[in-house]
Amino acid sequence: MGMYTEIYVNVDLKASTPDDVITVLKAMCGKLDEDSKREALKDLPDRWGWLFSDGSYYTPRTHCKFLERDTISKQWAILGKGDIKNYQGEIQKFFEWISPWVAGDKGDFIGYSRYEENQQPQLYFLTKQ
Repeated sequence: MGMYTEIYVNVDLKASTPDDVITVLKAMCGKLDEDSKREALKDLPDRWGWLFSDGSYYTPRTHCKFLERDTISKQWAILGKGDIKNYQGEIQKFFEWISPWVAGDKGDFIGYSRYEENQQPQLYFLTKQ
């Protein structure tokens, strides 16, 4: 069966976030057709396509994948929650990958992960800006 790890991320992205990063997030959030999704995620960890899905009965049975662009600030924002079998550290790799594009200050909270057997989550903060 395998053990699951929950992820939660809620951030605004920098206006300078490259289109290829936005395309990956669109793929992860179900905003692309299957062929485009496969192409956008082809060189990234396999489970990123399901990162914001609900796959386990050992974490709350909820998930969301919300990606939207604000027309005034011209910035994208993402809210994602789900769980996966985090065998190759896919969740940690996601936080490392997205951090350079997060709008905020060093030390800002950006999300968490929580292994199904742990009561406390691992919190993620911006480490650079």
